[in-house]
Amino acid sequence: MKSKAQVEHYLKLADADNDSGNKRGKLKIFFGYAAGVGKTYRMLMEAQDLRQEGYDVVVGYIERHGRSATEDLIGNLEVIPVKTEQHHNILLKEFDLDAALKRQPQIILVDELAHTNSPASRHEKRYQDIQELLNAGIDVYTTLNVQHLESLQNILADHLHLNVQERVPDYVFDLANQLQLIDIEPEELITRLKKGKIYAKQQIKQALTNFFTTNNLVALRELALRKMSLRLQTGSKQVVERFLVCVSGSYSSAHVIRSAAQLAEAFSCELIAVYVKEDNPDYPKNYLDFNLNLAHELGAKIVKLLGEKPAVQIAEYAKVSQVTKIILGSSPKTWLRRRENDLVTQLGLLLPEVDKYIINEPVTGSSLNQQKIKQRFAKLKLKSFNQNVIKSWIIIFAVLIVNTLISEILFHLDKQLINIVLIYILGVMVCAILVEGQKYGIFAAIAAVLCFNFFFTQPYFSLEAGSQYVITFGLMLFVAIISNSWTLKIKKQAVSNAQRVYRTEALLTTIQQLQSTKKVAEVIAIAAKQLQKIYPVPIIFYKQEHGKLTEPYLFALGSKETIAAEYFSNTEQAVAFWTLKNGQEAGAKTTTLPNSKCWYLPVFGSTPNKVMAVVAFVIPNKRQVEFFDRNLIISILDVCGQAFERMQILKAKRQAEIKAQQEKLRTDLLRGISHDLRTPLTNISGSIDVLRRQIDLISREEQLTLYDTIYKDAAWLINLVENLLAMTHLESQLQIKQSPELVDEIITEALEHLSPGADQHTIQVKLPDELLMVQVDAKLVVQVVINIVNNAVKYTPNGSHIWITAFRKNQNQVQFEISNDGPQLSVPELTNLFKLFYTGERQADLQSQRGLGIGLSLCKSVIESFGGTIWAKNLEKKGICFYFTLPAWGDKYEKK
Repeated sequence: MKSKAQVEHYLKLADADNDSGNKRGKLKIFFGYAAGVGKTYRMLMEAQDLRQEGYDVVVGYIERHGRSATEDLIGNLEVIPVKTEQHHNILLKEFDLDAALKRQPQIILVDELAHTNSPASRHEKRYQDIQELLNAGIDVYTTLNVQHLESLQNILADHLHLNVQERVPDYVFDLANQLQLIDIEPEELITRLKKGKIYAKQQIKQALTNFFTTNNLVALRELALRKMSLRLQTGSKQVVERFLVCVSGSYSSAHVIRSAAQLAEAFSCELIAVYVKEDNPDYPKNYLDFNLNLAHELGAKIVKLLGEKPAVQIAEYAKVSQVTKIILGSSPKTWLRRRENDLVTQLGLLLPEVDKYIINEPVTGSSLNQQKIKQRFAKLKLKSFNQNVIKSWIIIFAVLIVNTLISEILFHLDKQLINIVLIYILGVMVCAILVEGQKYGIFAAIAAVLCFNFFFTQPYFSLEAGSQYVITFGLMLFVAIISNSWTLKIKKQAVSNAQRVYRTEALLTTIQQLQSTKKVAEVIAIAAKQLQKIYPVPIIFYKQEHGKLTEPYLFALGSKETIAAEYFSNTEQAVAFWTLKNGQEAGAKTTTLPNSKCWYLPVFGSTPNKVMAVVAFVIPNKRQVEFFDRNLIISILDVCGQAFERMQILKAKRQAEIKAQQEKLRTDLLRGISHDLRTPLTNISGSIDVLRRQIDLISREEQLTLYDTIYKDAAWLINLVENLLAMTHLESQLQIKQSPELVDEIITEALEHLSPGADQHTIQVKLPDELLMVQVDAKLVVQVVINIVNNAVKYTPNGSHIWITAFRKNQNQVQFEISNDGPQLSVPELTNLFKLFYTGERQADLQSQRGLGIGLSLCKSVIESFGGTIWAKNLEKKGICFYFTLPAWGDKYEKK
């Protein structure tokens, strides 16, 4: 089981792959209870049948064990050569994953699902190789024995005394699309072993003595049948139960977790693993992380509760979450450690309506697993002792010495013993603040009473005391212990609240900041900053674009620090790409490519197969991250992925809106052009027809008038075409090309292409700096100047003046001004001047003038595409002036 959540994740991934056209491979497991039952034989028989039917079947890896029957069954099947690796002077033969991915068959046979790969392999376990094959769309046939399932290790260790090293998480078993049970009678299996059909002759005697006993085989067969039965029941039952298992840092908690996982599977229900934050020096933190990871692998949803009373916290959570059964561990305790109101009793009082299952710790010595766990526990505990105990005792004795010195001074100044009692109680509270652990506080309280008795009660410097001090000593000890206890609780609660607030604030801050961002670089910078608050290491971000990784974004811890190139080398980027392709974490701290220098996590979008980015944590010292901090990191990455997806959606929406606007623009343009082109084309056609038919009948003056009409109408059409071409150029390029251009050359070029009638006006150019340059597309800006000057020529009387000037407005901008002394504009005209198809209120009074109203609108689009602004206003006495700004060419463009 990995969690049903994890299995559902893979199933959703498969559905998403099918929806997107990327079919995920199917997994078939040939399942048995021991070696030799015929799993590999049946798998090869089926492979031969599939080959006969035309399927592309290849052998990836088969464990032959020197069996001639196996060799014969492989026959003419294509076999992918194994890869050989040297490890401790031993030549290892391993499945070649890369060769299989390159071959890309329909079906591949990979024997021994529980196999542990060599250290140089990409993955630690073979089932991870198989997951990658499934992700690549390849169907996989494999074999598995029941004793390799993780959830059954308690039973194997306690009842069969088997310590199985190679294990497979139950979720891999649950993920199989097909399961085929291969079963024979135990007696027949033993007979096969004796005939040499399973192992070599020199191994038969040892196998019969150790593993292949009748009792072992019967028990394993029963487990395999039960597992298959549960598998069939799980598919038909609906989840109506919800189990809660209590997790701690105890070495026996792993036993409880595995038992809870089996119960949850038997009832086909959800499993929740609850851990109440309670500092306990008897439980090393490393082993708590081990238990939480084990619960996660076996399918439990991990929940962390904060509070000083675990029973109350668990009971409240169970009520809110509608838990139907609670599973707890219970181990024998000596009378010194037995508490009257233990967790089991308290939960029984708080939740009488909920069933409780008590899992007893195995008897010491009956389990190989428990012995190994206790040895590891002892090592961790000894290490913790060496690091913290000496420091704690030094602090306690230092506080007691200081208390005694202060009390001695007060005693000589004032003989009141009550002040000295308060000083020692204060010292006990200080010890509780500075030192972790209840036992230190109790020792400090007893030591404080003894110091008070020794130094300040008669007879002095003796532990003898009169009967009048018995109550004083008792009350002093009681108050000191209570004060110590409450100080510790307040301290722990303050630390827990601070951690909870910090983590919540980190997630909320990330969400708030990402909601207002509009650029990918900003999203990455915000996410990296928040991640480094939780896990202070250098971070490398890779954004995904079109199925590939972009250049890395580097975030060192300090502004003066840098990240060495080895952490984003081609080798490391290959690991990042693997994470992108497979949607799974990899690198350091994982079992996939563990020799990498970074820890890689995928950043998902809204679907499991949509990886938006990959983040790498640089951890050269392989430092660990707490389990709950890891969950917070993943939560922040999920928010980051949603931000990336939101930006993609907004970008697609903007593109759709732009496309719709462009389509509307084209429709309006065609409508306007078809109407407005008719007049000049009719004039040109009529004038040419008159000249062609009656050139000898009309006077020279009338001929010149017709030529002038043709010229003006043709010039109007040319100007219209130039504007349309400029609009097309502007719309067709997502990013306008910019280069340094002289302002003087832009204006000179524009004045050479003015419409007819410009020579009837006085045009003056004034440039304070003839070498003034702008960073623009010269062709577009030339059209802007032409349109504005032509607009002045069109709407001002002959003989009017037009002035053109440009100057540097500031370090980054150049301002153009094109003014005239013609008539002024009304307020509505100034407001609508730059709108598309707006032709002004005076168009009807000037019958000789006509236009589509696209020239000034085009000017506005061009100027804004360069990041500038354009506006117009009436001058003080008469005339109007057009203003627009463009980016000045300078150092920042020169560096680019």
